[in-house]
Amino acid sequence: MNWADYKRQITSLDQEELRQIELVAQLIVRRKRLGLTQRDLAEMTGLKQSAIARLEREGAIPRLDTLEKVSKALGLRVALIEEDTDNSKFAMP
Repeated sequence: MNWADYKRQITSLDQEELRQIELVAQLIVRRKRLGLTQRDLAEMTGLKQSAIARLEREGAIPRLDTLEKVSKALGLRVALIEEDTDNSKFAMP
């Protein structure tokens, strides 16, 4: 089953969980496009191959430092992007 088919079957997850799954899916696609194995990525990040496998299985929400290590190794960076919501009480000056 490919990712698109799998995503269509997901019905019990909320939007936040779906965003987290999509983030991990993007990391997997990037790793594969770069021709890297999980072992290669583990060596580049200083993580164990089993940690990369856990991240890719999407079984748990990865820690921020793990996301940063993996992203950096894949030539990406973690960034905050402002949402288009009305949170004016939280607006930065």
